[in-house]
Amino acid sequence: MKLTINRLALLKVLNTVSVAIEQKSPTPAFLNFKLDMKEDNLEITGSNNDLTIKSSLPVQNEDNIIISDYTCGSTLISAKYLLDIVRKLDSDTLTIEVIDEVIARISDEKSKFQLNSMRSEEYPDLDLSISGKKVMFPCDDFKRIINQVAFAASTKEVRPILTAVNIKAFKDRLEFVATDSYRLSKKIYELSNKDEFEANIPVNSLVIVSKLIEDEDINLNISNNKVVFEFGNTTVYSRLISGDFPKTSRMIPDHYPFVLRVKSSSFIDAMDRVSLLSTEKERIVKLELDADYVEISSKSEQIGSARESVDMFEYSGDRFSISFNEDYVSDAIKACMSEDVIISFAGEMNAFKVSASDDESIVQIITPVRSYY
Repeated sequence: MKLTINRLALLKVLNTVSVAIEQKSPTPAFLNFKLDMKEDNLEITGSNNDLTIKSSLPVQNEDNIIISDYTCGSTLISAKYLLDIVRKLDSDTLTIEVIDEVIARISDEKSKFQLNSMRSEEYPDLDLSISGKKVMFPCDDFKRIINQVAFAASTKEVRPILTAVNIKAFKDRLEFVATDSYRLSKKIYELSNKDEFEANIPVNSLVIVSKLIEDEDINLNISNNKVVFEFGNTTVYSRLISGDFPKTSRMIPDHYPFVLRVKSSSFIDAMDRVSLLSTEKERIVKLELDADYVEISSKSEQIGSARESVDMFEYSGDRFSISFNEDYVSDAIKACMSEDVIISFAGEMNAFKVSASDDESIVQIITPVRSYY
């Protein structure tokens, strides 16, 4: 195997594929890029077994020659060192040549590196088939959905199912739900697809894909045990998380006697300032509501107290107070992506709702906390 390739084009693909490669692995082959030079393109694969990314570079893109002087073949080359070498070389093109299946020589006009390589046959067999239900998203829609939902998923492996985003297709719409049991985010996306399915997709996979896509449409192919994302010249394969997702409808109250409408940015800023004096790890603040005022406060026995009134609000309901995690509410408001938000309360110790004033498709649910002042 031998090829001369545009360095920046190769670097972009290596950066994309390297996202799936971990620094440590019980399977030595997974520490490598798999390079397959074919008749019309170079395919590069990286995997940690749960997540696999495959991306390709064509020999020629319109009138631009990307790969030249090549012979077909495949090899495994250390991901860490190949990426560092390609990043630091100071040339427009470089040459990769595999010698006797065990040496990879990377060179340009000035520099020469030799890395130990492995035969491609040593790479574990991966299921890279594409099947199942297919859904297409415009790039901006997909990014927006993930930004609005993913933050509410759990980052702890104690309950693996909570590290997933549950996606359910029914009645010409998709429902995305994430929860860590303290908060919940739900997004409804209208579509013309008639298929019905449900899948628990790891939140990390969704976040990775949302960062990798640029301006391409993206296809999701969902089967029984995996999801495949297709965009541009890249394909991402991810396992699904098995198990039953919690019945989150139980977290959502059906009646809200206390309703507050505020400016998103000013409310976030007020909470941020008041929480400066909160010594709690959860940054707890207290919200007090009445027809004539809205006030946010925090208190610390060791430091002192803070209190700030909020201007520009609309409130309906009796006098009411509630305490909550400031970070959770700020995240929820930001996810609404709206100038104004509506915060609806069912009671001092009942979950409450944060929703956009101009978008009914996104709902955030947050559990309050108990405070003693």
